[in-house]
Amino acid sequence: MVAAEFVWIAATDPRMAEVHALRHEVLFAPFGLPRDDDWDDEGADRRHLVALAGGRVVGYLNMIVEPAGSGHVRQVSVSGAFQGTGIGRALMLEAEAEATRIGLSLVWLNARVSAEGFYHRLGYRTTSAEPFPSGRTRVPHVRMERALLSDTPRKR
Repeated sequence: MVAAEFVWIAATDPRMAEVHALRHEVLFAPFGLPRDDDWDDEGADRRHLVALAGGRVVGYLNMIVEPAGSGHVRQVSVSGAFQGTGIGRALMLEAEAEATRIGLSLVWLNARVSAEGFYHRLGYRTTSAEPFPSGRTRVPHVRMERALLSDTPRKR
């Protein structure tokens, strides 16, 4: 894996400007969608994890801590130049570690069908019966979940 630092930051952190650019680059630009920085980042239930390489944001994910004891992972984004280097895997492992630290029992996400294999390799299971169109892109997604507290910790 490429050398990177993983840091939880606040929605008010200046690096969120880089996060906004990354999310657009990875999640929307490939579909020709215009940039829209209304990401709903604020709130005590929102947690923001960045991957930094050379001081730049090269990866990101958002986790919403839900009252039912689960964490909803969203907006997993890795810069094109860093895809395939282990950044995405490391982001997910750190999100699971944080969820465990704060006592959550489940992490779930809506994954693009094209990324389903990536999440299966991390131990997630598909729980939706059929793919569904998601958000602004209308790209087919599936709901995936991973139970945490009963799991044995995994190597990074």
